[in-house]
Amino acid sequence: MNETMKAVDIKGGRGPKENLHIRSDMPKPIPGEGEVLVKVKAFGINRMDTIQRIGDYPLPPQAPKTLGVEFSGTIQAFGPGSHGLFKQGDEVFGLAYGGAYAEFIAVNHQMLLHKPTSLTWEQAAGIPETWITATQALFLVGEFAAGKTVLWHAGVSGVSIAGIQLAKDAGAAAVYATAGSRAKCDFVVREIGATAAFDYKTEDWVARIKETTNGKGVDVIIDFIGGSYFQKNLNVTA
Repeated sequence: MNETMKAVDIKGGRGPKENLHIRSDMPKPIPGEGEVLVKVKAFGINRMDTIQRIGDYPLPPQAPKTLGVEFSGTIQAFGPGSHGLFKQGDEVFGLAYGGAYAEFIAVNHQMLLHKPTSLTWEQAAGIPETWITATQALFLVGEFAAGKTVLWHAGVSGVSIAGIQLAKDAGAAAVYATAGSRAKCDFVVREIGATAAFDYKTEDWVARIKETTNGKGVDVIIDFIGGSYFQKNLNVTA
């Protein structure tokens, strides 16, 4: 008989946050080929989790029904095969298809990194999903390079907060953002370091960006909004 563990489950399989509850009879995962069993110390909560919880986010076929894609913890055991440079007891953080809202998670060793001692468990668990997404959007898709200007929509989202800092650190000439209130705009400038931020509810952000850049526009645009912003994005492209 397999061992059990505690994990967060959803009453009825989907629903509001009030449907979340802890079960103590969930099967403890068994690591497969190349996988590592991690005892979870902390996990991150992402927007995709909330959408998945209400049933509007299709799961990949290999994903467990338990929520959570990012976590930190200690390595407890190994499945068969190679496991890179990891050893039992290592402190790690990583990304998964799901299953992080639990005491244990089994993931491929290639989805793990050693946790720096300078990070708390909570800090490390909050990195993988947002910071990897921001890195992919900025550098792989956006082909950002030092000296370019960037516009991040949804400026106070987790991904944008990460991306603004990445762009600044990589030598952006300027980093702009949009957000849904003056308080959010002030936060993203003062606390995160954006060059300027525009309230899309009260300001014509297209005109403001054109004005701020002397009509040039921006080199890279990272947009989580989609269709309704498409033409506006074209209007501010350098």
